[in-house]
Amino acid sequence: MTAGQQVTLLNNAGNATTVTSNGSFAFSTPVTYNGSYAVTVGTQPTGQTCTVSNGSGSGVVARISNVSVTCSTNTYTISGVVSGLTAGQQVTLMNNAGNANTVTSTNPSFTFSTPVTYNGSYAVTVGTQPTGQTCTVSNGSGSGVVASISNVSVTCSTNTYTISGAVSGLTTGQQVTLMNNAGNATTVTGNGNFTFSTPVTYNGSYAVTVGTQPTGQTCTVSNGSGAGVVADISNVGVTCSTNTYNISGAVSGLTAGQQVTLRNNAGNATTVTSNSSFTFSTPVTYNGSYAVTVGTQPSGQTCTVNSGVGSGVATNINNVNVTCSTNTYIISGTLSGLGANKQVTLQNNASDPTILNANGNFRFGTPVAYNGSYAVTVGTQPSGQTCTLGNGSGTSVAADVNNITVTCIDP
Repeated sequence: MTAGQQVTLLNNAGNATTVTSNGSFAFSTPVTYNGSYAVTVGTQPTGQTCTVSNGSGSGVVARISNVSVTCSTNTYTISGVVSGLTAGQQVTLMNNAGNANTVTSTNPSFTFSTPVTYNGSYAVTVGTQPTGQTCTVSNGSGSGVVASISNVSVTCSTNTYTISGAVSGLTTGQQVTLMNNAGNATTVTGNGNFTFSTPVTYNGSYAVTVGTQPTGQTCTVSNGSGAGVVADISNVGVTCSTNTYNISGAVSGLTAGQQVTLRNNAGNATTVTSNSSFTFSTPVTYNGSYAVTVGTQPSGQTCTVNSGVGSGVATNINNVNVTCSTNTYIISGTLSGLGANKQVTLQNNASDPTILNANGNFRFGTPVAYNGSYAVTVGTQPSGQTCTLGNGSGTSVAADVNNITVTCIDP
C-alpha cells in the first residue's frame, strides 16, 4: 500500500478494520468455534486497488493468520484512432516520449502497451511521420489521470507543396497569365514573385506554361516542370521580352557584279550583291515602324523601293521590293544654219533617225545606257546644204550629253 493511504477491510460484511500501512492486521471480533470468515475490501485506498487472497473459510477450529491483502497502484490505458492514413503507410506514435506504437492504415485503432498510473500524465506525439504525409494529434495530452483515455485522435493528411517563382522583363501596364498542369490560371501584372494558389501533393508533378502572352511580348518559362515533388518549388523563372519582327524583301534587276546598300530607319546598312532576298539584321519592335531606303546606289543603276514604309508593326514584314534598272542618258544638242523649208536627218549609232526641220535644240528618242557610247552622224543632208557635226561622239557615258552641235551651210 502506498504511504499515506489506507484501506478498510471487512469480515463477514462487518467488523470494519482500517489499515494505514503495510503490515499485519487483525479483526477485533473473533470467529466462534466451527464458524466461518469472509474478508473483503470495504473501502479501497485512493488510486490503488487491493485484492484479498486466503480471505474466506469455514469450520474454523484455529486462529487464521494467512489472510493476504495486496494493494497495487491503479493504471489506465491510453488509446485512440488514426484517420486519413494513406493505404500502405504507417505512423509511429509515442507516449511520454516512449512506448513507441506503430499504427498501419489497415488497423487504425491503437492502445499504448504501457498504461499510465493513477494521477499520472500522458503526452501522445508522432515519432515517425508516414511517407508523404503529416499526422497531427488532438486530445493527446493530459494529467491527473483517474480513468482510461480513449479519445486521442491522430489525423493524417497528404503533404502539399507550393509552386512559385518570379517574372522579369514584363512591360509596365502589361500582364501575363500562367498555368500549372494546364489549370490554376494565375495572372501576373508586374515583375516580381508569384505563387500558384493550388499546391502540388506529395510525389506529384508540375508543368508551368504561359496561358496568355502579354500584348507585344513573349514570355518563356525556365525550371517550369518536374515530378516526384517532396518540397516547395520556388525557382520557376518567367522571362518576358518585347516581340521583334524581321523586315525583309527582295532585290530584282541588279546587274551582275553590282551591289546596292539598303537602310532601314536611316541605319542598319545591308548590302545586297545579287538579285535575291534580304533581311535587315536589326528587327523592329512590336508596334514600331520601318522605312527602307537606298543608301548607296549600284554603279550605273538606280534602285527604287516599293512597300518600304510602315508603322504599327505586329508581324514580320517580307514584301519590301527593291527594283533596280540600268541608268540611261539623253543625247542632245543644237542645230543651226538650216535653211527655210529644209530638213536634215540625224542618226545616233547608225540608228534612231531623227528628222529636224528647224534650227534649235534637238534630242534623240533612244537614250544611251550607262557606260555606253554615242556617234551622231548626218543620215540625210538638207537639199542644197551641208551639215557638219561638233562633239558628235563619245564613250563611257555617265551623264546626259547636250553639247552636240550641227551646223548647216550653203555650198
